[in-house]
Amino acid sequence: MKILMICLLSATCPVFASEPTGVDRINDLLSTQGKLIFQDDFNRRDSGDAKEELGKNWVTNSKKRAKGQKQAELTGESVIITMAKVANHGVSMRHDAPFDDGVIQVRFRMFDTKGIGFNFNDPMCKVSHAGHICHFGVKPKLVTFRDGKTGVFDLNIRAKKQAGASKPEMAQLLKGKLTHAKVDLELENWHVAILLIQGDTMTTWLNGKLIGSIKSPGIDHEVKQNLAFAVSGRAEVDDVKIWKLAAAK
Repeated sequence: MKILMICLLSATCPVFASEPTGVDRINDLLSTQGKLIFQDDFNRRDSGDAKEELGKNWVTNSKKRAKGQKQAELTGESVIITMAKVANHGVSMRHDAPFDDGVIQVRFRMFDTKGIGFNFNDPMCKVSHAGHICHFGVKPKLVTFRDGKTGVFDLNIRAKKQAGASKPEMAQLLKGKLTHAKVDLELENWHVAILLIQGDTMTTWLNGKLIGSIKSPGIDHEVKQNLAFAVSGRAEVDDVKIWKLAAAK
C-alpha cells in the first residue's frame, strides 16, 4: 500500500493526480502558493523498550496523562498510537508546524470505533481552553468538523457549560461551530485525509472524495502552531505532510 502511494504522497506530485474533479483547487494552490513546511514518513524504529522515542521533535501527553506509559510506538514504517488503560485523557501526539492557511495530508487507519482526531492548536491563544483552534474527527461512520476557538473551548462558553447552562442555551451558543457528515470507512484499512484550511473555512477530502467543510470565524486564527493526533482507542498514522499557503497576490 505504501509503495503504491508514493506519487500521491510526493511533495512534487499533485495531491490527487488522478482525481478528475473537485480538487483542482488544491493542486493549483500547492503549485502557486504552497510551501512544504513539514513531512514525516516514520520510516524508523524505536528501541522497543518502555519509553517513547518518536524522534523528529514529536511529543505526546503520556507523561502527564498516562503516568509515563508508552502510548506511541514506531513500527519502522508508521506510528501506532494506543491509549493506555491508566490514562485519564486521550492520547495527544503533536508536532509544531505553524501556519495560517495550509494543506495537511495524512495517511491513517483505525482499529476501533473511537477513530482519530486531527487537532490544530495554538498554546499562545488565551481565549480558548488549552489553545484549541479547530478539529477534524474521523470515525468509521461519521466525521466531525469543529471550530473550537469560538465554540466549545471558548473560555466564556466553557464556563457557562460548567456552570450548568441548559442544552438549548448551549445549542444556541455553539450554533454553526460544529458540523457532521456521514461516511463509511472500513476499520484496519488505510485511508488518506486531505485538509484545506483557508481563511475561516476548513474543507476535507477522504480517499479523494470531498467529505464536507465548516465555515466559522475561529478557524481564521492566525497561527495554527501545531498538529495533534487525538486517539482514545488505537490508530495508526503514516506519511504526514503539511504545506503552508502564501497569501494570494
